[in-house]
Formats: sequence, C-alpha cells, structure tokens
Amino acid sequence: MLPGLRRLLQAPASACLLLMLLALPPAAPSCPMLCTCYSSPPTVSCQANNFSSVPLSLPPSTQRLFLQNNLIRTLRPGTFGPSLLTLWLFSNNLSTIYPGTFRHLQALEELDLGDNRHLRSLEPDTFQGLERLQSLHLYRCQLSSLPGTIFRGLVSLQYLYLQENSLLHLQDDLFADLANLSHLFLHGNRLRLLTEHVFRGLGSLDRLLLHGNRLQGVHRAAFRGLSRLTILYLFNNSLASLPGEALADLPSLEFLRLNANPWACDCRARPLWAWFQRARVSSSDVTCATPPERQGRDLRALREADFQACPPASPTRPGSRARGNSSSNHLYGVADAGAPPPTPPPSTEICPPKTRRGARAGTRPPRMTTGVATGVRTSVGSRRAPALPARRPRTPEALRSRPGSPVLCFASCSWCPTTSDCGAEIEEASVRSPLPVHPALRLRPQSRPRPWPCWFPFPSQLLSFPGDQASSPCLPPGLS
Repeated sequence: MLPGLRRLLQAPASACLLLMLLALPPAAPSCPMLCTCYSSPPTVSCQANNFSSVPLSLPPSTQRLFLQNNLIRTLRPGTFGPSLLTLWLFSNNLSTIYPGTFRHLQALEELDLGDNRHLRSLEPDTFQGLERLQSLHLYRCQLSSLPGTIFRGLVSLQYLYLQENSLLHLQDDLFADLANLSHLFLHGNRLRLLTEHVFRGLGSLDRLLLHGNRLQGVHRAAFRGLSRLTILYLFNNSLASLPGEALADLPSLEFLRLNANPWACDCRARPLWAWFQRARVSSSDVTCATPPERQGRDLRALREADFQACPPASPTRPGSRARGNSSSNHLYGVADAGAPPPTPPPSTEICPPKTRRGARAGTRPPRMTTGVATGVRTSVGSRRAPALPARRPRTPEALRSRPGSPVLCFASCSWCPTTSDCGAEIEEASVRSPLPVHPALRLRPQSRPRPWPCWFPFPSQLLSFPGDQASSPCLPPGLS
C-alpha cells in the first residue's frame, strides 16, 4: 500500500470531512436575516423591519431590492450591487446620500426615495451615471431647492415625482437633459413663479401637474416647446391672471384645470378669455374673484362687450417677445389693472373688393375626451421632440390699403353679420394656417392636417372661418 494512502486512511474522520468541504465551490450568499428572497427574478424584500442601515450580506445578483418602511438614515457608496434594476427606499429616515452612492448602478431603472421627511438637500451628482433610469421618486421629502445639474445625464427618465416638497424655485434649464420625460409632478410645493426657460428641453412631456403651489406669475414663454403636453393642472394657486400667449404654445393640450384661483376678470383677463374662445380643451371653471360686479361669474362665459372699455390688445405672435413693454409684470401677466398693454399702430389695410358670401353654420364643437392624469406610458422615445421653427409672417399681395377702415383680412374667410352666427366671440386677431398672413396677425403652427378657424376684428363684428368649411375671400357689407 502506498504511504500517502496509508496516512489518509489513518487520519481522523473529522479531518477527512474538512478536506471534502474545502474542495466544494463557495456557496452563494444567503438571504439576509429577517428578509425574504426570491430567485426569479432575483429579489430581496426587507421592508418594515426597523433596519437602521442597509443589510451587508445582499446577494450580488439581486435585481430588485425592497427596503421601504425602515429606519435607514444614510446611504454610502458600495452599498448596492451593479445588477439592481429596482430599488425602493421610500418611507425611511434618510437624511444623507453620499456622492457616488448610485454611480455604478448603470442598469437601474426605478429608484424610489420618496417619503423621507429628513431629506432636505441633494448633492449635484447624486444621480450621476443612471443613464437607464426611467422612474425617479422624490415626493414628500423636505427639499427646498434642487441643484441645477441634479438631473443631468438622465436621458431615459420618463417619470419624475417631485410633489409635496418645499420647493420655492426651479432653476432655468433644470430639466434640459430630460428629452424623454413624459410625466412631471410638481404639485404641493411652494413655487411662486414659472420663469421663461424653466421647462426647456421637455419636448416629450405629456402631463404637467402644478396645482397646490403658490403661483402668482407665469412667464408668457414658460410653456414654449411643450408641443406634446395634453394635461396641465394649475388649480389651487394664487393666480389672478395668466398670459394667453403661454397657453397658445400648447397645441396638443386637452385637459386644463384652472379652478380655485383668484382670477381678476378685468382687462388683464382679456388674452386668456380670447384663448378660451378658440381652444378645444376640457377645462374646469374659471371663476372670477374681481372686480366685484363680476365676482362668481365664469371667465369663459364673458362676452366681448365686457371688454369693450379695454385698450386694444397687442397683436403679438406666439413665440415672439413683446417689444412695447418688456417689464416683468407684463411678461408674467401680473400687470396692474390700470396698466394697459401696448397699443399697436393703426392699420389701414382692408379686404380686396370681393363678392360677399354668407357664413356657414356647423362649426365643429369642442372636443371632449375622457381620461385621468395618472396613466402609464411604457415606451421610451429615442429622439428629442423637434422645436417648432419660427416663421416670419408676410403680407399677402391681395391686401390693399384703403383709408378710413382699419380692418384686417385674410383669404378663405366668411363674413358673419353677428358674433352669434359664428358661435363664438373672439377679441383678438388670430389664425392657425400655413398660409402667409398679415404681420399684425399671430401665426400658430397647426397640429393636425386640417383647416382651423380664423378670426378677424371689425369695428363691432367679426370675420370668421367656421370650423373645417372652406369659403372664398370675404368682405364686410358696405365695402364691396
């Protein structure tokens, strides 16, 4: 018998067992104590265990980690493995997230840090490297401000929950990298002002919730570029006025909520009232708070005669800056009631002498679409929404000057003897058409390949193109 084999047979049984165990491959990390683990997909569930820190013995293959409803206070780099897809940390006692904590989680798609009442600030690079993140929850914390680069590089983000914080201000271009964001929830904060570039870059945004803030002013270009927005909530704020130009930049808008605001239904409300006359949206009540004689009335139900004492509105084209009055009050729609908008120079251009034709009935009724503000979108867009090109209006060659009749005209319109024949009362000149228009008229890009209404002022009556029906050039009675 060989000497080595003889010594092995003479060794104690315990030593042989030890050698056999050492020869086995290392076992996979066990499930942390008090947690529940699942194999497909690899999941570790440790919620509601009063943990004060993240368990150290997490399997490196974990894809879903649920740590909500614990007492975790601090997150440090190296705590989480690179395989994570979903990480829930809501309803803890988080107060500090060290830089680099999430830097190596390139596969992470959902991160929920909501309902952490001690989380008062975030470092600028907190979410650096999360290029695949689709859903970020930061609701119900105590955030009073956000660093300007906090969302930089989150190119796949679709859902951003920032509601019920203490945010006082949003920096310009804060969301500039979020080209695929579709849902932005900002309700229940303390925002007072929406600046010109606060939402720049959000070309794919579908719904924007801003209710329950303290908004007093909205810049007339605050919503510029949000060409896909369908839901806008501004109710329960402190808005007394809202620039009509701000809503004119939203061609896809379907649901608008403006109730529970102290609306001033004086001359400041004229642009908003005019926008409502031509808008096809589902809207809440817009109840007047002032002046006393209009208190309790709905702004949308006012008539043109209610604004007859107001100075003429400035015919500013959507997407252009005001030139006459560049004060902050004018831009944000919070000017004093006694401060009229700049008056445009008188126009002497009129319609060419054509045969008058009667107005046609059958204007398309406002579109009513049902839906809720909490739908789920599953696809991620891959391109930034294209910005609408600025188009310079040109004067039609058919327009001619005739003294004494300050009338604006445009081809393919019908004459309405009274405003009731047109089914609407329109205060300012406006047109949605790809055709050249008079410089005083505002050009709004059409969002659907079909004709849109156009309206023109004439002393006490209107020129109108009803709905989707075409007609020949028009002329008021007495000018043919």
